[in-house]
This record gives sequence, C-alpha cells and structure tokens, in this order.
Amino acid sequence: MIEFIDVHKAFGAKVVLAGVTLTVRPGRCVFIIGKSGAGKSVLVKQLVGLIRPDHGEIRFEGQPISGFKERDFYPLRTRCAMVFQHSTLFDSMTLLDNVALPLRKHQRLGQAAARAAAREHLAQVRMDHLAERFPADIGDGLRKRVAIARALTLKPDYVIFDEPTTGLDPVSARHVDALIRSLSDSAGVTSLVVSHDLRSIFGVADRVVMLYQGKVRLDGTPAAFRESDDPIVHQFVRGLADGPMEV
Repeated sequence: MIEFIDVHKAFGAKVVLAGVTLTVRPGRCVFIIGKSGAGKSVLVKQLVGLIRPDHGEIRFEGQPISGFKERDFYPLRTRCAMVFQHSTLFDSMTLLDNVALPLRKHQRLGQAAARAAAREHLAQVRMDHLAERFPADIGDGLRKRVAIARALTLKPDYVIFDEPTTGLDPVSARHVDALIRSLSDSAGVTSLVVSHDLRSIFGVADRVVMLYQGKVRLDGTPAAFRESDDPIVHQFVRGLADGPMEV
C-alpha cells in the first residue's frame, strides 16, 4: 500500500501540491489526472525519491520514506519501477540489451542469462521478434512497450507510468493500455498512471484521482467521474476549453 499524507511541494513561489492525501491499495490500477501543471508527475516522482516533498509524509507499505537518503531508495526502486514518458532507452544498445541491463546490474546475471531472461520479458510485451533492433529502428509505441518490459525485469510489485500514451497513435496507445491493464489482472501489479488520455482513463482505470489547485478534487471510480456534477470535473471529462479550470 502507498500513502500520501498531506503532501506539499513548491518550486520557488509556485505552489504545486498543497496538501494531497490519498491511498493506493495493492493490485489496483489508479490514474492520476488533472490539467498540465497540476502536479501529477511531481506527486508520483516523490514516491521513488526523484523529488522530495516540502511537507507531509509518504509511506510505502507502512514505512515512512519521505526522509530517506538516496541510497535508501535503491531497494524501493526495485519494487516500485517507473516507466518514463519518453521511454529512456539507450540508443546504442539493442532492445534486448536495453532490457537485459537491469538484470545484469541488479541481479548480477551473466550476459547469456540476462539476455535469455530479457527475451522472455520482451515476449511478455510481444516484442521478442524485434529483440535485435535498436530503439531508432522502431516507433514510439513499440519503444514504450520495451520500456515496460525493462521495468518488469525485477518483478516489481508497483509500476508508475508517467504519461504512457502521450504522443502515440490511437492503435499504439490502446496496445499500451492493454499492457497496463494486464499487469493488474494477470500479474497482480499495482499500477499508478499519470495521464491526460480520456480513453485510457475510462478504459483501464479502477480508480481515478483528480488534482486541482494542489489538492485532490475528486477520488472515485471512472463512473463517478462521468456522473459528477462538479464543474471542474465536468470540464476535464468533456474536454472543454473554457470554464472554471482556466481561471
């Protein structure tokens, strides 16, 4: 279980998070939504120590982690993997070697064993037939699948996805959605997804948390968002350009 308790974060005079409290329970697929600059990525990056909160507490399975030193986050990051928006693959390495790298680094596997295990993870995301290609040889959607395979190499209990479908064509985006959903349904992985993609939100999420002006505006099921009469929520769901969110 992951808990954010009264979390605050500002960058200079700009307040991004102003008291966010939420709980993420195991095995669920939770989407964090909100307009650009609402603090979605800032919130989830605090979980793995990439950003530190100014105030409040974050707990990982009951353990307070806000005061961790950098080295304390190393074991946590093997259990809580992160898939970044731009995939962050190494251009000079094949897809297979990109996925094998964390196996060699963290599990100390030899090259042959790491590559064999990496091929299995690529098969998990239906990319094993392209294992010897390089990132520049494939499209954004396929690179995102490889990044997911790499994140799964250490068998994490939690995976954070930062805008996983941004910049993808609709077909590639739905493939990524299916992968995220299968992690919860088949592998029991808890997924925490930052997204603007309404099709992803309403097609994949078990629960949706909307941030607005540094706080949780609504926390509920996708159906609760569709049915909400809150004008801020309604504007986001309907994709309206004008209204309270622009004030």
